[in-house]
Amino acid sequence: MQPSEEWRAVVGYEGVYEVSNCGNVRRIASAKGTRSGRMLKPHLHTTGRMHVSLSRDGRPVVRKVHRLVALAFLGEPAPGQIVCHYDGDPTNNDVSNLRWDTQVGNHADSVRHGTYYIQPKATHCKRGHEFTAENTYIAPNGGGRQCCRACRAENHRQRKARLRT
Repeated sequence: MQPSEEWRAVVGYEGVYEVSNCGNVRRIASAKGTRSGRMLKPHLHTTGRMHVSLSRDGRPVVRKVHRLVALAFLGEPAPGQIVCHYDGDPTNNDVSNLRWDTQVGNHADSVRHGTYYIQPKATHCKRGHEFTAENTYIAPNGGGRQCCRACRAENHRQRKARLRT
């Protein structure tokens, strides 16, 4: 615990848990098998974000720490907003590193600090045909989805053969 650490009630768990501006979570009400004042140990989720397990009335629920901090210290988000980390480190849940923003703003952050991953374009279809200018069909109303002309022609031939029988 740091000297400048400020504690506020966890939204939805008032009187049971508190969250600090540094990203720590503690239980303030004792319950069966727990004691008040106990700091919760966050665990790293596969998404890279820190989670804690909260429980009320014997029902455990896993919550993201950065969201608990943002709700307690930044207030409710506007519709369509998510919690963003200024430095791009999802384990840094200090309130000074968090803000409410849109997915577009979060994407701009990832480009700015170099954590954006560009998935390479496919070079071959799932059956091994190469995507060339002659062999690639781009669906006009399918959102730009591309497929292999050779596979498309083969599917069309098979469909016609099934209809004949």
